[in-house]
Amino acid sequence: MLSRAGGAFFITVLFAASLLVAVVLGAVSGGRAGASTDPSSCVAPLPGAGLAAGKVPAEYVEAIREAAKASGIPAPILAGQLRQESNFNPKAVSHAGARGIAQFMPGTWASYGQGKDPFDPQAGISAQGKFMGELLKQAKASGFAGDPVDLALAGYNAGWGGVTAVGGIPDNGETAQYVTRIRQFANEFAAKDGTDAVTAGEDKGSGDCDLATGTSSGNDDYPFKDLPHCILNANGGYAGCPAGSQSEFNAFHGECVDFVMWRLNQQFGVVKAPWKIMNGNFRPDGGVLGDARDYRAAWENKGWPVDKTPTVGAVVWYGPSNANASSAGYGHVAIVKEVLKDGSFIEEGYNFGFPPDDHKYYTTKRASSAPDNFLHLPKAG
Repeated sequence: MLSRAGGAFFITVLFAASLLVAVVLGAVSGGRAGASTDPSSCVAPLPGAGLAAGKVPAEYVEAIREAAKASGIPAPILAGQLRQESNFNPKAVSHAGARGIAQFMPGTWASYGQGKDPFDPQAGISAQGKFMGELLKQAKASGFAGDPVDLALAGYNAGWGGVTAVGGIPDNGETAQYVTRIRQFANEFAAKDGTDAVTAGEDKGSGDCDLATGTSSGNDDYPFKDLPHCILNANGGYAGCPAGSQSEFNAFHGECVDFVMWRLNQQFGVVKAPWKIMNGNFRPDGGVLGDARDYRAAWENKGWPVDKTPTVGAVVWYGPSNANASSAGYGHVAIVKEVLKDGSFIEEGYNFGFPPDDHKYYTTKRASSAPDNFLHLPKAG
């Protein structure tokens, strides 16, 4: 569900730390309870997020991976952008004066090039990641229609001012085609089996990347249900968040993402502070886990499994355009409570509805095709 801060809608994104006294219930038993090994080093199969073997020049693969981590944008998208900008030519110079593998204009390079040679491809790819990361943040905060990654790509091509001027992708005969071609190249560069390899047979992932055997207590054991929560108005927006509504996870009490973080911590065997999963410590680049629409990108940033198959304990992810999401434009997250024999599943979560049913626990039966994806924790080694 939505929250309002500074006039913009968000789903429980809050960056400041909070110290509240928690009412913490007992641990949940199951395959993940008591797990002590951190699986965060696992590079798991992730369709569309890895780079296909032999498609991208090998000398740039690692830099593209690092840029993906820094920006929160999948590596194939960044590779497709380099293909469109320079065809991976580090010495390229455009008629307008853009230089290098990522085609930075001198003024922009001064902000992102860290004083390095614009024709250094490693520096160029690093700058690309930083710039695209900033554009992605602006796109997500803008409220403009369209995929935030597409908006960020448009900003790279036309300038963010050009995107802002029309509230979306400029219809200038170039930018829309630019975005489309990068998406096409990204499909070509993406590993179909989720591996992220330089050459066939290499770098198939590290650690134990089996899916976690998730747990669900089967009931509403969310420990913060009786604490203050943000107040919804009749239109589904927030009228305000009272004192004490900020959660220990750096979200807000009773929100869909707060409940999901509670369940994820349980699956790591953590049921009291210090928490394993919080908004501010999830991504390798230090970025927040974010609101519901950010979850899939956060999983991709970690290299954790994303697929179309429900398993108990997996995060159910509804993208911002999914009709099943209660917050149009911002999506929704929940947890798979039970998988049924017919392939459907029981979903559990919080804050799926409007007053007087907001900020409450719910369960509902869903077809496995209803969400956009299921996000899995990798199994601890």
